[in-house]
Amino acid sequence: MKPFSALMTVLLLLSMVAVYAAERGGEEAKLDAKIFAVGEILGNRMSGGVLARMGVLVDGREFEGFSPETATAVRPQGPLVTIPYRSPTAKFSRNVIVTYDIGNRPYQNEPHIAVNPNNPDHVVIVSHDFDVSCAVSYVSFDGGETWRGPSMTSPAVEDSFCSDPVVAFGRDGTVYYTLLSIGARPLRVGRLLFEADVASATVSVSKDGGVTWSRPFVASRGHVVPSADRAAIVFIDKPWMAVGPDRQNPEKDAIYVTYTEFRTIYPFLDYYPFVAEPTIEVSIKLVKSADGGVTWTSPVAVSPIFSGLAGDEDARLVQGSYVHVARDGTVYVAYYDSLDDGPFKGLFTPMVTVSRDGGRTWSKPSMVVPGGTWEQPFFLSPTYFRSWSSMFPVLGTNPENSNEVYIVFGAVGREPGDLSDVYFAKSTDGGLTWSRPKRVNDDLTIRNQFFPTMAVSSNGTLHVIWGDMRDDPDNYRYHIYYTRSGDRGNTFMENARVTDYPSNPAYGIASFVGDYWGIAATDGDVYMVWTDSRAGFRGAPNQDIGFARLRPVRAPTIFVSPPQGPAGQVISIVGDGFAARQREVFIEVDGVVISSFPTDGAGRFTATIFVPVSGEGAHLIRAIDVLGNVAEATYYTSFGFNNINEQLRRSGEETAKKLEEILKAIPEGVDVEKLVDRIAARLKPELAKNNSSQMAEIALGVAVVAVAAAVGGIILSNRRRGKA
Repeated sequence: MKPFSALMTVLLLLSMVAVYAAERGGEEAKLDAKIFAVGEILGNRMSGGVLARMGVLVDGREFEGFSPETATAVRPQGPLVTIPYRSPTAKFSRNVIVTYDIGNRPYQNEPHIAVNPNNPDHVVIVSHDFDVSCAVSYVSFDGGETWRGPSMTSPAVEDSFCSDPVVAFGRDGTVYYTLLSIGARPLRVGRLLFEADVASATVSVSKDGGVTWSRPFVASRGHVVPSADRAAIVFIDKPWMAVGPDRQNPEKDAIYVTYTEFRTIYPFLDYYPFVAEPTIEVSIKLVKSADGGVTWTSPVAVSPIFSGLAGDEDARLVQGSYVHVARDGTVYVAYYDSLDDGPFKGLFTPMVTVSRDGGRTWSKPSMVVPGGTWEQPFFLSPTYFRSWSSMFPVLGTNPENSNEVYIVFGAVGREPGDLSDVYFAKSTDGGLTWSRPKRVNDDLTIRNQFFPTMAVSSNGTLHVIWGDMRDDPDNYRYHIYYTRSGDRGNTFMENARVTDYPSNPAYGIASFVGDYWGIAATDGDVYMVWTDSRAGFRGAPNQDIGFARLRPVRAPTIFVSPPQGPAGQVISIVGDGFAARQREVFIEVDGVVISSFPTDGAGRFTATIFVPVSGEGAHLIRAIDVLGNVAEATYYTSFGFNNINEQLRRSGEETAKKLEEILKAIPEGVDVEKLVDRIAARLKPELAKNNSSQMAEIALGVAVVAVAAAVGGIILSNRRRGKA
């Protein structure tokens, strides 16, 4: 008996017991167990964001490491033992950590990014944030130098949480935000009342550049459909969105949302819904809005519908749709097709379909790789995060020729043992036929590459980024790598590293770094976002959203006031350009950490410290934040230990000479020693009143020397008068 069949047996027995109880009591019976929990039924076929939000591991078990809702992280208190050393890359800006940890679940992933077509410095990032029930957004109006946020979105009224965020700009600067809104719906079977998980695709709108968002509009609603002999549960998964010219009204924009529809059908027998394994129907569908997201068309299937039993591991699967609107309003959709050997193994191909009438009708899907190619494993050993890159192809078009289509995707490499490479293919006939895929990553290793994504700037340059483990001999920690093509994909430049510090996936949510990352391009710059775990470490995991661009990002600076003075003086340090939002900054003087201070929302801080007592000269002051940003300045000590020693030496020499002169000038019969002792005895109690014992001894010695000098001066003066 298959494991799923055993589950069906248990559920059937539960429902029989509930029916019996209902008949005895004459009332409706409710099964408290989440019998129609979609995560248990669909499992790995679903998007990782939904599984992570539901707290279900990829094999269907609840597992704390994959469930940030139940696993909290301890934020470090005080200075870190080590501070990341950043290895800058010459081709890109320093990395900026955009996100802010609101609570004690410091996990953000699945970032997406868009740039305003009317203002290349206006950028919006959206992402998961496991500290809140829905997704969040951040906005920059200076090209990513500084960020505002997080701004909150919300699920639909009847739902509980969100997943799978995607953002896009309209041509007029309006920002649109789509995501999954997930909740439970009642399902009645006779006298039994169940709960079924459903998800809807929603779109929120921002008229102020992404600072605030409207209530969500439901683009396509998940639902339950009970009937006399069966119940169908419609679960919407993995939405994507594009905004562009409406082919039917080119002066206005249309919003297109694609998604995977899972329709799980449970056959009934009388009151009993679990007499057989459910059937799962899966397809890619599309909805359209021509009025800014307020109303939506009925869903249209853009792929065939495939059907199979829930327990059939070889059932054909379509997933991971990506919609794109060309400049002339032509709409393309790419998606993953597992072919007939099922997902997670064997062969697959990206499929592409096209609509030239505003999404009403669609071409027969074309195979990017006829006959298929080997798909990437679900896990890329030795890591344990979901890295199923084959499921998410990304496409774009030539801005001057909408029939020239580009696509990138992940697949098994051609070298023995190479389980993951990034591939590019091109069509010049509107997606009907495709070039032979070419490998984009140029490393000489068989280490892992994953999550490729692409943007095409308005001048026709293709930009591609992906996760890459080539630099880690253990094939575990990843950097972000980049390449571009200026000749329509015929050749690509040498790969360049984007990140200045690697991410260890085990130091975030070890099983989930997201299903995708983001890239947006203008003619003058490229903006890239990814899941970054450099701030996490053993015992205090952390996932952030990292950002970089081609242009340099202003380096952090510190200003020391006053810039010079004696040792032990209080000075102020004003810092700017550090990691923002309560990130810790450590202050070093000559390599020794002496204090730490948090930054504000703009990455600034003001610190007040005592300059340690040291020698005269320049002393290096450094400010280093927890993400490795560093700024330096100097403080010049004009009076320090070496000055004190020198002055004491000189004073001692002068005093010795003075005393020698005094002793030579004292008349015979004057007992100077007794005179000094008597004066010292009288001074000591007075000095002790206002000083510690140690200070009193020092002060007494100084006083005795002063008295001796004074006596000597008097004697010398008297002798000179006598001679005169």
